[in-house]
Amino acid sequence: MVNFWIPDNSSGEIVAFAQLEAAVPHQAVARWKSLTGARRFPHAPDGVLAAVPHNAIVVRVIEDGADYEYRSVGDALVEGFGEDFSGRLLSDIIATTPRFGIGLRMLYEMVRNSGEPLYYRGWVGADMPGARFVYYESAVLPFGRDEAAVDHILVASQLILRDQAYPAMPQSLRV
Repeated sequence: MVNFWIPDNSSGEIVAFAQLEAAVPHQAVARWKSLTGARRFPHAPDGVLAAVPHNAIVVRVIEDGADYEYRSVGDALVEGFGEDFSGRLLSDIIATTPRFGIGLRMLYEMVRNSGEPLYYRGWVGADMPGARFVYYESAVLPFGRDEAAVDHILVASQLILRDQAYPAMPQSLRV
């Protein structure tokens, strides 16, 4: 199991699927694989979203990656971020929180361009004081009606909330 602490700066890393321990990304990937069949990726995110509705973000690709629109954000993620991104554009998020938004854009672009899933885990630091979580594991999954182009991305994430991660955490770090 991962040890939890609050670092000064947030960080994350792309990992192999086998390195993820959280149940939510595993459930999402199992459902994604069952829907893929002989295709590179499933047609639409609905089947995977049904498996992990509280822990998923559905993102629509706009004009070959010119921007991304948040179609839906599960309630567990809204709770963890303290905000619902539904209906927002990634470009708006980049304008208000550049480091966070640019990191998301890089992940989305890798999945959109490759048509392959990507697995990611990260630690939320003191530089993101509004976040209510300290650690997360995610599967970033491609979808598309046409196998030649990804038109939606689903991010299935399991967040470790600050109170869950470290019960003896000082009150000043609790949300």
